[in-house]
Amino acid sequence: TTQVGLIRDTWQVVLSNKRANGFAIFRILFTDYPFTRQLFRSMDKVDMDVPEQFEKNIALRAHITRFMHSFDTFMGALDEPEDLQQLLYDTGKGHLRHNVKPEYFDALGNVLMKGLKAVLRVDFTEQAAEAWTTAWGFFVVHLKQGLEDAIRHRAETGPGE
Repeated sequence: TTQVGLIRDTWQVVLSNKRANGFAIFRILFTDYPFTRQLFRSMDKVDMDVPEQFEKNIALRAHITRFMHSFDTFMGALDEPEDLQQLLYDTGKGHLRHNVKPEYFDALGNVLMKGLKAVLRVDFTEQAAEAWTTAWGFFVVHLKQGLEDAIRHRAETGPGE
């Protein structure tokens, strides 16, 4: 199986329980990188130990749905590098309005790997981990580039442009 095949196969497992696995990834994000909670206004008063507050947070559920949908789109474009590059660039650029800093995408890579390992367990083989690490290396470059260009553009033109 190719690296692309491994990534797509393991992603299908994640997708098979989209909401629960999406929440698992974001729980890792908020636990390992607590500062990221401030990026989500709806997380202000959420006690993550109370499932009703975390899993029933409508705004967070919507974001997780968008996150999982975006990742699914990325998976579909894995064998079209130019398309994937543009999708990632645009996604990075779109995070400007959420006050995301480029280095936060590095944290997301750590979270993703930890989340994949938690979800896939024994299916997260050394080969799968290697494939995802390679893919994330490509993803993060273009996510950050989009965001950095958006930050530079805002600095040059002002926030309203």
